[in-house]
Amino acid sequence: QTAAPHAPMTITVQPGETIQAAVDRAQPGDTVLIPFGTYHESVAADISDLTVEGITNQAGDFPVLDGEFKLADGFVASGNNFALGKLAFKNYTDNGVLVEGATGVHLYDLYAERVGTYGVYPVRSTNVLVERVEVTGVEDAGIYVGQSENAIVRDCLAYGNVAGIELENTLNGEVTNCHAYDNTAGVLVFVLPQLTSKISSNTRIHDNLIENNNRENFARGGVVRFVPPGIGVLLLGADNAAVYNNVIKDNKTGGIGIYSLTRTGVFEPNELDVGPMPEGNKIFGNTMINNGYDPDT
Repeated sequence: QTAAPHAPMTITVQPGETIQAAVDRAQPGDTVLIPFGTYHESVAADISDLTVEGITNQAGDFPVLDGEFKLADGFVASGNNFALGKLAFKNYTDNGVLVEGATGVHLYDLYAERVGTYGVYPVRSTNVLVERVEVTGVEDAGIYVGQSENAIVRDCLAYGNVAGIELENTLNGEVTNCHAYDNTAGVLVFVLPQLTSKISSNTRIHDNLIENNNRENFARGGVVRFVPPGIGVLLLGADNAAVYNNVIKDNKTGGIGIYSLTRTGVFEPNELDVGPMPEGNKIFGNTMINNGYDPDT
């Protein structure tokens, strides 16, 4: 005897209930709704076909998950076809949202502030869409897509971070209609060694406003701590990227940098298990204003 197919349900977090308890009640296909309020917890979900969404108040404010600098991650998910939206994350020590090893990731209408290393962090995932996400105050990258394939970041806002938006070791990435400002660097496309994915290729960065990224670097660690303040766009070892139709202005060290891994002084030659040279990149049709006026030493 087989169980009857599960009819998708909507589960609402009840007064006094944790978000985790509601997520634990969910089955594939369900939607978990989070009423407006503040929640002090770290939530984990490992089922597929799950949607988790906040219920805004009348002013349109999102429910808040506040880690009070005691908890590592706001939300961790590993199931396929995962959607998360209309939530704010504050005061975590590692990440706001971490999605790992999923196919079908949709992160939308999120706000993250002072959540540690990354604001939103889909990694080793495929078919990723990050849209209308705002991140500030993180010590590495506000919006970070790592070792993924087919990833779109659009209509996002990143400011006050070390890196605004970063795509690392990712194939077929796109960053469009975003505003990156007051970071150490605006938009970064990296290939780094010693990771599962060995390529960064076919990234499109277009129709963005990338300005005034001159914040002192406050990274605690990682390669990003070597990025000088004042960079608009940085292609580090990346291949076949296209950077076009952007407005890039008022970045004191330079508007666009293209760099080889061998020139960073960060890696030992025997560590380089990726192609270190940036190849096949195209830069065209950008509006460049007042970059490189006070290069970092």
